[in-house]
Amino acid sequence: MSRIRLLTECIYNKIAAGEVVERPASVLKELLENSLDAGALKISVAVRQGGEQLISVTDDGEGMDPDDAVLCFEAHATSKIRTEKDLFAITSFGFRGEAMPSIASVAKVTLRTRRRDSAEGFEVVINGGKMIASAPFGCAPGTEVAVRDLFFNTPARKKFLRSRATEEKHIAEVITNISLAHPEIGFELTFDGRPFLSSPAAKDPVPRIRALFGRDYADAMIPVSGSGHGITVNGFIARRSFTRPTRMEQRVFVNGRPVESQAVYRGIREGCGPTLDKGRYQPCILFLSLDPSRVDVNVHPAKREVRFSSDYEVTGAVRAAVGAALRTAETAVLDLGGPLFSPKDSDSDGGGNVSPAPFPDIPAVPFDAAGAQDTAFLDRVMANAFVDYTPSVLTAPPVRAVSLPGFSEPRGRSWGTPPPEQNEESADGECAVPDGKKSESLGLRLIGIFSDTYILAEKPDGLVLIDQHAAHERILFERILKGVDGTLSQRLLIPVTIELSRPDMAFLSRNAEFVEKVGYEVELFGRDTVKLNAIPAALPQDRAGDTFRDMLSRAIDSGSSATARTDLETVAMCACKAAVKANDKLTMEEAVALLKQLAQCEQPFTCPHGRPTILNISTREIERRFGRRG
Repeated sequence: MSRIRLLTECIYNKIAAGEVVERPASVLKELLENSLDAGALKISVAVRQGGEQLISVTDDGEGMDPDDAVLCFEAHATSKIRTEKDLFAITSFGFRGEAMPSIASVAKVTLRTRRRDSAEGFEVVINGGKMIASAPFGCAPGTEVAVRDLFFNTPARKKFLRSRATEEKHIAEVITNISLAHPEIGFELTFDGRPFLSSPAAKDPVPRIRALFGRDYADAMIPVSGSGHGITVNGFIARRSFTRPTRMEQRVFVNGRPVESQAVYRGIREGCGPTLDKGRYQPCILFLSLDPSRVDVNVHPAKREVRFSSDYEVTGAVRAAVGAALRTAETAVLDLGGPLFSPKDSDSDGGGNVSPAPFPDIPAVPFDAAGAQDTAFLDRVMANAFVDYTPSVLTAPPVRAVSLPGFSEPRGRSWGTPPPEQNEESADGECAVPDGKKSESLGLRLIGIFSDTYILAEKPDGLVLIDQHAAHERILFERILKGVDGTLSQRLLIPVTIELSRPDMAFLSRNAEFVEKVGYEVELFGRDTVKLNAIPAALPQDRAGDTFRDMLSRAIDSGSSATARTDLETVAMCACKAAVKANDKLTMEEAVALLKQLAQCEQPFTCPHGRPTILNISTREIERRFGRRG
């Protein structure tokens, strides 16, 4: 007897639903794409309980007649393609004919639709893939789809849903991306009756960018426009000083479809050049237009990823457009007739690098008798070359660690002066501390500081190197961690006002206790603005806003704010931002103070990210390297 059987329609629709309907945001994406294909000019979305109870999408598109309203719930029924050839030049957002039957198989769906030339509409009701009713119904032209009780008949799928805040975050991201790609369409979104987005149609995406992300974000954007290899690239990219710790805010659209593409991400990175710090990303909103036959959107169940016929050409087009936009913006603020560079053009994220401007005509500059070239001319040449070079006029002055958080000594005692119980410290830098377990690691004699980054010290059986940034990071990490109840918060004399995006505000309103755990005191100050009244004591006040934005970005990207892992990552990030950096100049006294504080840490041998703080090179190893031992 044959063991192979044909699956029933109900079963294979549920299998398809497992690929298409991952979460409530997946349902919304499919319904919005149907509205776009129907030519809608206004779309309203209502969500309840993170989409689990209700997702309703209403549009003013062309609508359907009664036959199509019933047929759209059949597997592989679609109006988007006709022949096999159509698959290789897809211009619509939907095309597989599996979204509606997949959604209907795991939810209770009500569809109401009416064509503009019809006197009445039509209603179809389906529960768990079974049609309950279909009859004429009075409604406005367009289509309304209400999806209720998602996964009511598949409890195994339902238990994988995350918290309401997390699901709302994904829903907000879906409508954010789709609304950015279609500024000509008006969008509305409410969560449990609370308005999240109400953006009327506009001729360009700038008003929508401002509505979604705030004025500061919109003002940081630089227009991008370019074309090459039959690929047109338009949109916006943030100026160099406006960066984020994750790629989440790099939004890419191909022929109006939001996608993820390594070829495009690589082009963005290369276009930004070597001045972009490692682990930082410039937010951007890029729209790529190319012949549909050169891009395959049928490679991922949710159509998130695409495949290009030539990744190299796509990367090159993006790199050229992004690079040209950044260079043009930076050239506009450089006065080539006066001083070559201004500190205002430096990257405020710590590099001090100036991006290359278009190479100007420069008259020959002779060498003097000693063979020394004019410094300004060298700066001009090197800065216009595509190399990582810091002009001498932009070289940052030495940073004294005494001005950084975490190095403050008790009052009445100058730098390097030991407390009464530590008067054993010798003039040559020998570190001695009170008896106890945590002081045993400081039987060191400081030799010097190498490359303004590594503290060199001698001990009886070898050489020790301490990474000043990693060590200070560990010190601040434990200080903040011991004060997660807020006792280490520092109140600000003048509160810092920060404008946030709509998704950030939605996350923050539901997770206020999360930021309080690491020492922030946040007060809502308008619809899109918050006020920081207090920050973690270890953080510098001049970067409080940027650090807070980075923390929010990491927390939202992690998908959960309730886990200890997220809390620890946030504390580690705060410590990293506040710690003394590589190339910050420390005096020997400051280095001694740093080692004393490191010795008091519970886990002094690694930074919060796992990098070592101390390298111990034994005398035996040094002698072996010099051939003194076998």
